[in-house]
Amino acid sequence: MDVSQYLEIFIDETNEHLQNLSDCIMSLEKDPENMDTINEIFRAAHSLKGMAGTMGFKRMQHLTHDMENVFQEVRSGNMKVTSGLVDVLFQCLDAIDAYLENVKESSDEGTEDNEAIIQELNDILAAGTGNAPAESKPAAQAEEKKEEPAKNNKYEKKYFNAELSEKEKDAIKEAEERGMNVYGITVYIQEECLLKAARAFLVFKAVEDYGNILVYYPSSQDIEDERFENDFSFFLETEASLEKVIEASKSVSEIAEVVGEKVKYTELTAAVEKKEAAEAAAEKATPAVAEKTAPAAAQQTKAAPAAKKQTAGKPVTNRTVRVDIEKLDALMNQVSELIIAKNSLVSISSTEGSSLQSQTFHEQIEYLERITTNLHESVMKVRMVPIESVVNKFPRMIRDLAKKLDKKMELVMTGEDTELDRTVVDQIGDPLQHLLRNSADHGLENGELRLKRGKPEVGTICLNAFQEGNNVIIEVSDDGNGIDTEAIKEKAIERGIVTPEQAEALSQKEITDFLFMPSFSMAKKISDISGRGVGLDVVKSNIEALGGDVEVKSVLGEGTKFIVRLPLTLAIIQALMVEVHDEKYAIALGSIQTIEDVPVSEIKYVQAEEVIHLRGSVIPLIRLERVLDMKPAEEEKESLTVVIVKKGERLAGLVVDNLMGQQEIVIKSIGKYINNNKIISGATILGDGEVALILDANALM
Repeated sequence: MDVSQYLEIFIDETNEHLQNLSDCIMSLEKDPENMDTINEIFRAAHSLKGMAGTMGFKRMQHLTHDMENVFQEVRSGNMKVTSGLVDVLFQCLDAIDAYLENVKESSDEGTEDNEAIIQELNDILAAGTGNAPAESKPAAQAEEKKEEPAKNNKYEKKYFNAELSEKEKDAIKEAEERGMNVYGITVYIQEECLLKAARAFLVFKAVEDYGNILVYYPSSQDIEDERFENDFSFFLETEASLEKVIEASKSVSEIAEVVGEKVKYTELTAAVEKKEAAEAAAEKATPAVAEKTAPAAAQQTKAAPAAKKQTAGKPVTNRTVRVDIEKLDALMNQVSELIIAKNSLVSISSTEGSSLQSQTFHEQIEYLERITTNLHESVMKVRMVPIESVVNKFPRMIRDLAKKLDKKMELVMTGEDTELDRTVVDQIGDPLQHLLRNSADHGLENGELRLKRGKPEVGTICLNAFQEGNNVIIEVSDDGNGIDTEAIKEKAIERGIVTPEQAEALSQKEITDFLFMPSFSMAKKISDISGRGVGLDVVKSNIEALGGDVEVKSVLGEGTKFIVRLPLTLAIIQALMVEVHDEKYAIALGSIQTIEDVPVSEIKYVQAEEVIHLRGSVIPLIRLERVLDMKPAEEEKESLTVVIVKKGERLAGLVVDNLMGQQEIVIKSIGKYINNNKIISGATILGDGEVALILDANALM
């Protein structure tokens, strides 16, 4: 049996336990007396230790074992949770995370023993308990010895129950004739153990260093398929002593007990004959005995349905399955192709003079549209995951930053259950991390300055996520100093980006946009947190690569808010198809507010720019023919078709020549062909095979 088949499960489970431990340790720092949290940490550390032992990762097992020891003492009330202990525990989590990264890369934990961290844990343990564990060891051992006889009654030698084939009997006889020791061993696994087959495999691996396994009970296939309870047996031929074999078996984690003895061929055959005789006697039992036993059997039969009923009443568990993202991508690609095929049929059905213009055909097209839309929605729901999986690591990061920067701060998160496409979620972590670090380092003032300004000494950083149409908005804000636009202006002039005259004419937005330029940093000194000019430019490029955008709002002395806008999905969207000079374009339906017919006479000018006044709002007009570098129309129309698009609180009117209707489109990447033009976010294949470009309304505004 190959334990590597459990590697993916191990990685996923370990990630979950690490996050759980991080959350619990954060909670424990605020409430050190909370026994529920302490018990949860102990359980998670215990599970991690067991899983690492199962996979044969001894270093990880050793570290988690020492963590478990510390929490055993905390749980027993022998020591208190201190800030120093919390710091060391976080170091342990970082070390386990490093082991996990090695496992992901090479299926091996690496060679780092983390002796310094283990020593710190042991020092804390010794200082906190006054060496109580060492003193109490003999008492504990005595207690263990007292319990041993009771234990041994519970653990039977089940290897005698094995039904040996003639071949297996001959193998045992031959081993005995060669002067080898033949041991019968029964191994009991702890009841709460996960991955029993993996434990059995590790026991076999351990004992095979001493000899050769002759018989498996149950069969090796049944053990590999986990078709056994909490015990299994085997016969081993070896030259080693029984103690060594039992010790090797017990060295595997989550093993409750190992019992065994040296057996002889004659004893085995006698035991088998005795068992066969007993079975034969039971079959020839007198009718009277049969009658006596019948009611008991009937009772047992009656009891069985009752037991079934009880089981049926239990809550349903394991309702989720883990699916490789590549499989979901393949499924999404198939759905995309289906939608293209559906669009093609719709295009054929609307062709004038087509021989397919029948009522039945139209009904089938409508049915196909419903099916593909439902299928698309189902696949999208499968791909959607809460952003919680990304943001739940940030409280720990803010805690560490507070210590490094010597600032008091707290992170308030809302909307963690907001869902995004898995592809987007996987890539949004780094940009959000940059924004939070930026708020902690540049945004929040130190405690002394905050008190002078009449603010609370503890600074607040907020991360808020919510859905808005077909977009997800993530806001990162702080109640700090805000952005000093004058300082940015001076820095831009100093670097030769603008002249002093040009700088005077810049708007607030244009000035703050300098922050998103490569290598533009306002940090006064370089540290491991900031000052290297790598940060907001990376944030902007990463978010734009996902089809989103980022904007910043700030009030000097009050705080700053970064608004990240992301598409729900990167694959299939509902779009409005439009024409500009006989060329077809798509605009995502989620960004469209309304469509208006505007007379040319109603167009006004503000600072030489065209605007319209619509229901109390002044909306700038964007002529797509100019943006797309097309020749202007020869004749000016009396009225314009204007698509009003929205980005946050801002509105803009896109002037188009013709509306073609709404359509479900598949977004296809255009790679680096039009990489320099941000307003084109991709392309789509229409029903007639023609390619239409997708306009990014966010980039136009």
